[in-house]
Amino acid sequence: MIKVNTVKPSIKLYRPDETRKLCSLIVPHNKAGELNVNVKEDSYGNGYRFLIELRNKLGKLLGFEQYTHFENTDYMTGLLINVIPEYRRKNYFFGEILRLASIIQMLENNIKTFSVTSKDTAIYFHAKYKFKPSVTSFQDRNNLLDTVTKDTAPCFKDIALKGKALKDKISSESSAAKQRDFSLEANKLFTQYISRALEEKNTDAHQFNWVMDMTLEQKKVFENKDYFNSLFAKHGIDYKI
Repeated sequence: MIKVNTVKPSIKLYRPDETRKLCSLIVPHNKAGELNVNVKEDSYGNGYRFLIELRNKLGKLLGFEQYTHFENTDYMTGLLINVIPEYRRKNYFFGEILRLASIIQMLENNIKTFSVTSKDTAIYFHAKYKFKPSVTSFQDRNNLLDTVTKDTAPCFKDIALKGKALKDKISSESSAAKQRDFSLEANKLFTQYISRALEEKNTDAHQFNWVMDMTLEQKKVFENKDYFNSLFAKHGIDYKI
């Protein structure tokens, strides 16, 4: 068996007078060569907006993620994750590496909840790394339910029927409290729909038609530590949960 070199991430304080931490790491083996990941304050700054940059050895930007983390809080909010178009869907796994860096940020800063508003084409990407639907907007919920109820695939028939029944309840009940309950029900249905599409490895046939609020809970990271640890090892990152 060939031994794969691994490199331990560097963790440092964002500022000497506070507890927030920033990581940097090297990905020693990748299809694109050795890669560098660095977390720093975004150029917009203000002490709460940060940027995860992924670059090659020549300094070329390959991808990035912007997020916010306020001092003395235990939540992060993802603003944008982006991989340069020429490297997408070509097994470079740049998006995955960025996500692993953000998970290190979560754990090192004891973040309990990492929230994103995913564009429709990225919902399955986030779900792959254990983000769950957390839609609260009634309009967003209704738009997303359209995807579920209009799916005609035979193996999704049961979920589509549940979605139609839920839409009927939504349209017949005006109580805000009931509508919030329906949103919880919808999020469970979205989770079921996403999980089945991922299991079938046919997500392109089940794309949503709207943005989706999603969250990754710290406890979910710990529950899936073996999965995440295998990804760290895959990329030669010496980090274990």
